[in-house]
Amino acid sequence: MLHIIAVVAQIYREWNPSSISKVHGYVAYATESEKMTQNLEDLRVRRTRKLLQKALLEAASEKGFAHVTVRDITDRAMVNRATFYRHYEDKYDLLAHYVEELSGFIDTGEGETSTSNESLPSLNTPPYGLVKLLRHMQNNAHFYRVMLGTQGDPTFCAQSFRRYVEEGYRRILAAQSSVSDPNRPPVDLTVNYLMDAGVGAIVWWLENDQQYSPEQMANWLYKLSMASINVSLGLDKE
Repeated sequence: MLHIIAVVAQIYREWNPSSISKVHGYVAYATESEKMTQNLEDLRVRRTRKLLQKALLEAASEKGFAHVTVRDITDRAMVNRATFYRHYEDKYDLLAHYVEELSGFIDTGEGETSTSNESLPSLNTPPYGLVKLLRHMQNNAHFYRVMLGTQGDPTFCAQSFRRYVEEGYRRILAAQSSVSDPNRPPVDLTVNYLMDAGVGAIVWWLENDQQYSPEQMANWLYKLSMASINVSLGLDKE
């Protein structure tokens, strides 16, 4: 009987509320520690990726993207090749991720007025995302001169600008072209024309040492684009 009482007392000591609270405390501490470790790991990943992106921009600016190797990138970033391949498949994958982050940067805080179904946006108000894009390109002018030129990557232009430009133009065109008109150019033709013209204008701006501010260029590009859209929709005759 005394033996049974002793066993029960031992169980109570091991599982009393105080012990349970301690266990909960240990669990909470372990969870918080895991979160801190994960945050540190995330910071290391972001830092490594930023170093690799920066190295890509610098190497492509000097040698042209076609001549850049993974070793060029890792040497500049001062990381080993194994680290590079933990994050990216090759230089094209690195470039694609850079473009994806650029698109997210442009989309953040757009601040543009939504398009009404009754009227086109004001010609005096270019999308804020366009201003942000041009500011970014001005800060990395040499890289974009190379990438959009003959030493660049043919798909870079489409990856960089197509989604942003195409989505914006399609929203405007869709809002205005509810009535089918066989004399109007197809939407795809209009979008591709506007995109190629816009990229050509940006290349001209970069090659002429950005004599005009990003804000002024955004304003001009937007006015030219909206004028072309008006012609495409037949609104210039109204």
